[in-house]
Amino acid sequence: MLFPTDNKVMKITKDNLIKSIKLANIADIHFMEPIDKSNLRQAKTELDKQTRNGEISIVILRHK
Repeated sequence: MLFPTDNKVMKITKDNLIKSIKLANIADIHFMEPIDKSNLRQAKTELDKQTRNGEISIVILRHK
């Protein structure tokens, strides 16, 4: 996990995010984009699948 002691939502800079990902031993990275109302159910299903296998970290990026 990127931030194993803190389960709060936090804002970080892009540079800090990249640094954290590089320092962590990430096994898999999955991208699903864009997420909108039409494929929200698919995103929830994928999240349920991944959490069955253990803890995960989620990165949410909002487009301006």
